[in-house]
This record gives sequence, structure tokens and C-alpha cells, in this order.
Amino acid sequence: MEFFHRNDRAIKSLVTLATQGFYPLFEENWMDEVWEERPKKLTGNEKAKAKTLFKRLCEHRTLERQRTVFWAMSEADRILFKRAFMKMVENKILDQAPELQ
Repeated sequence: MEFFHRNDRAIKSLVTLATQGFYPLFEENWMDEVWEERPKKLTGNEKAKAKTLFKRLCEHRTLERQRTVFWAMSEADRILFKRAFMKMVENKILDQAPELQ
């Protein structure tokens, strides 16, 4: 499931940067929050909520505004956003290198 509209270049570029190890939205210790517990699959409700969060972020084109929106989210929403974002990054990496599957 895609969490953003297929034509949204802002999220696509953030995902592409993330596949190369650069995460401009997040702070350095952001992985600690995402992986505090054993990672679990996103439920249907979480996917719907993540889609809403991505839509809210996509309304802004500049990275600074996107960072502001991201950091204005509640802690639970930020963690959900990060989990969904990492799932998108994982999918993109696997699409580019199917031998990893």
C-alpha cells in the first residue's frame, strides 16, 4: 500500500534519499524511537492513519515546512509516520534489488 499519492514528488524524493542513507526529516537518534520494540506490521487502521499523516506533510513543498509539520505531530503519530516511511524505503530498496528478497 502506498501511503502517498503516486504523483507526489516530495515524498518520492525523501524515500529516494533514504535509500541512500540520508533522512532530512529526522534527527540523528530517530531510529531509537522506531525500533524500541520489535518491529511489527502496520495494521489497516495504522495504514489509514499513516496515509493521512503523509497527506498532511505533502501539503508543504519545502523541507523546512515539512520538518515543522513532522515535529508538530504527536509522538505517537511521529512514530507511526517513521514506521510507515521505513516500510516505503524498504519496499523501494527491494524493488531496486530483487535479489535481496
